[in-house]
Amino acid sequence: MATRTLYRPVGLKEAELVLGSECSGFPPRLPEQPIFYPVMNEEYARQIARGWNTPDPGSGYAGFITEFDVSTAYLEGFEVHTVGGGAHQELWVPAEQLAEFNRRIAGPIRFTEAHYGPRYRGPESTLGAPLAGQLRALRSLEPSAVKEHRALVLFNFGWWSQAPADAQGLGEAEKFEALDYLRRAWVKAFSRWPLPVPGEAAAPG
Repeated sequence: MATRTLYRPVGLKEAELVLGSECSGFPPRLPEQPIFYPVMNEEYARQIARGWNTPDPGSGYAGFITEFDVSTAYLEGFEVHTVGGGAHQELWVPAEQLAEFNRRIAGPIRFTEAHYGPRYRGPESTLGAPLAGQLRALRSLEPSAVKEHRALVLFNFGWWSQAPADAQGLGEAEKFEALDYLRRAWVKAFSRWPLPVPGEAAAPG
């Protein structure tokens, strides 16, 4: 089946809902959201994630770029809309068609980039540590703990990568070792879900 890769920038709450679907689909639209907007290129998604999501409290001060593959034959039923600059191209999928759109996604939705605003604090956690202390806390657990704390690892990994080691209570070598430990544990547990690459530099929290 021929597919085309589409992109969608999402805030933290929507990202958590996508993860809750096992990365198989996007959540239903709210009543005031009659249209679902996937975009046609990664740079447009990056502009939205970085410029719109990171300062937005409703997005949890974060923007995550998702990419996903959809049947090209199915996509022929949607018109591509250009809004603003020529690269700002998106599809307009009516909310009532989103469930069918999700069924046409081939393979998992992948989180490819993470952008953070200075006020980002991450998902709610049972780990008992704030964002800046979570990398150190997770390193002390068994590798299988990434399954229990998968939202923390998936959505905070980029922040831990960028935030200074001393702001996380770690030395540089300790930070590198902890990130590598979690990366290897993640690949073993979730081989089809890549960890997103960090975008703009994170600020210590």
